Amino acid sequence: MRSYQKNNIIILAGDEISKLGIVLAGSVSVVKENISGDRNIVANIAVPDVFGETLACVETKESPITVVANSKCEILLFEFNKILETCPSTCTFHAKLIANMLRLMANKNIMLNAKLEILSAKTTRDKLIAYFGLQGKNKFTIPFNRDQLADYLNVNRSSMSRELCKMRDENMIKFEKNKFELLI
Repeated sequence: MRSYQKNNIIILAGDEISKLGIVLAGSVSVVKENISGDRNIVANIAVPDVFGETLACVETKESPITVVANSKCEILLFEFNKILETCPSTCTFHAKLIANMLRLMANKNIMLNAKLEILSAKTTRDKLIAYFGLQGKNKFTIPFNRDQLADYLNVNRSSMSRELCKMRDENMIKFEKNKFELLI
């Protein structure tokens, strides 16, 4: 179990990965940076979600992503091999753990496909509409501030803010900070 402060790096791109992390308190962002330093938030992970399981599973030598604490957080880190290697008594607990891990990885695959759909949208407005559409309701709170949302959508922050204001002026949405309401 480890504690991290806001903006602490939990996993740095290039680090060797063998452990997965479970967020017990707070939240983290999974970030991919290009050689120019531009960052793309791949996912926001909060209690009780897991990160690093895919990388640990494929025994990747170096992490292609960075995991950063969004707030003060508590992370439980453990070796992925301990999950894959069944115990000698082949207990039902271990079988359930493996089934849960497979389910978790399948759900993350679905989430990443949804993100791919958002990123495939041509305009900033289309990306915003696709992201808002995935929230599943008309009123919702997003886990991002404006900078993080721009990084998640892979758009320029000022262009995104302008587009949000246009959408508000066209009575498509209402918003205050990270609380949104769809009016269409």
